[in-house]
Amino acid sequence: MAFIALGGNVGDVLRTFQAAREELAVVPGCRLAASSLLYASPPLGPPGQPDYHNAMVGIVTALQPRTLLHELQRIEDRHGRTRDVRWGPRTLDLDLIAMDGMMTDGAELTLPHPEMHARVFVLQPLCDLAPEWQHPRMKQTAHALLEACIRSGQAGLENGTPW
Repeated sequence: MAFIALGGNVGDVLRTFQAAREELAVVPGCRLAASSLLYASPPLGPPGQPDYHNAMVGIVTALQPRTLLHELQRIEDRHGRTRDVRWGPRTLDLDLIAMDGMMTDGAELTLPHPEMHARVFVLQPLCDLAPEWQHPRMKQTAHALLEACIRSGQAGLENGTPW
């Protein structure tokens, strides 16, 4: 299974997430398997931006990781994604977090996502889908990684809602 994180804080984020999920479900070679709850989190990037919304979907796919990444980028582009400011405001961010236990290190794609283990806004939605998923490099479950983030002082996400 491939896990894809959704993030956004510009425009009608809920509608954008729903549209992106529908678009993922019809990518040839992909089948939507699960969706997390929807959460809100403070932005990591430049100050003064609205809170982010975050979610995760799980898909079963026959695509290779780079092919899937390019499909995700096309969906982002259709929803007005720009890449002007690192961690800046965005309509839609689709990050390939992990895929079938694969480990890759590349300029274009690293799996699992290199920062996922330190981000509550990724781990909480992942735990909605697969709390026992094991990080192939760190050999810890998603739930254990989430607990470690919370113990380190990061706030957990509350009030997740269906979307």
